Amino acid sequence: MMIAILALGSPMKWSLSEFLNLVELRSQSWCVVEMGADDGFSVPHNEAILFYAMLQGDAKIADTAAGLVELHSGDIVMLLSGDAHALRCRHGSRTNVLEFLRDGAYVDEPPTLALGHGPVAARLLCGRLKVRWPGGQHPLGIPSLLRMNAADSVVHFPRLVHAARGSGAASVLTRAATLLFTTAFRSHPECEQIFRETELHHSVFHALQFIQTHPFQEWTVERLARKVGMGRSSLAARFVAEIGKTPIEALTEERMKHAAKFLEMTDLKIAEISERIGYRSEAAFSRRFTSYFGMSPGKMRKTWQRTPRDSSAASLTAPLERSQSPVAASIRNAGGRRVSDSALRPGLRSAPE
Repeated sequence: MMIAILALGSPMKWSLSEFLNLVELRSQSWCVVEMGADDGFSVPHNEAILFYAMLQGDAKIADTAAGLVELHSGDIVMLLSGDAHALRCRHGSRTNVLEFLRDGAYVDEPPTLALGHGPVAARLLCGRLKVRWPGGQHPLGIPSLLRMNAADSVVHFPRLVHAARGSGAASVLTRAATLLFTTAFRSHPECEQIFRETELHHSVFHALQFIQTHPFQEWTVERLARKVGMGRSSLAARFVAEIGKTPIEALTEERMKHAAKFLEMTDLKIAEISERIGYRSEAAFSRRFTSYFGMSPGKMRKTWQRTPRDSSAASLTAPLERSQSPVAASIRNAGGRRVSDSALRPGLRSAPE
């Protein structure tokens, strides 16, 4: 259910805080680069985030999706796009691939790399950060570059640079970069746009999660709406628009999947299954079951008894195999055999609200 972005410009399926908590930045690739006025370096395309903080002088980053980026002392830039780029002191300065950043060299303390000869015109802290995005892929629609100034950041940058010496310095820099990424990302206008409608979408999917996790509770649309902080009518309309069915239809679907699984894998009587999944009347349960599957509970049980588990009959409840509910887990833990009521009982208790 959790997908990073449906399409360019469409809302996330996480809240902003959830998204940022799921982003993982790791690195032991940090260095200080000192360049002469006629020098620079390049970095080929990669899947990492490149971090640059100007400690002294001025420089330019060219060939990125963001165009030409000018850096002055105190500026901090994080390139999220993975684009190949060149960083030089001035236009026309010679550049060679900086192997340290290309290869992601591992260090404990950042070395100082001198490029060119003569007086140092620019000095910058550089890092290559491995990133794991929520959903496992680079999200569409996020900015290609984050920019901030050390004077305005939540990190006291002079103290950070001073602390980035000795054993463990690379770890200190990575933790600081994570904080800088978080604060810059959440305040970027493009990110605000992406997450603007997330709250409504997030509430709808939370309602679906309540149904899937606790399908045996006595859910009503009004009760679900209260749980996710929406009005009854608003949730009902948004649920159909987002999920493609009403909340009650989704609840019925979950209950029917579980009922079919109970018929296959337990010796519970139909009346007991009916009560377990939230029906007060066995007759009402049987009618709904027959309407959903096209056969009565008794007929389905006989079908399970006659048919090997890996046959096409198993497709009736295949979605349940992917369920994360306690019921499905307890059934799977039984190793696929028919289990007794007592063996299932601990997994059948509805979780408290």
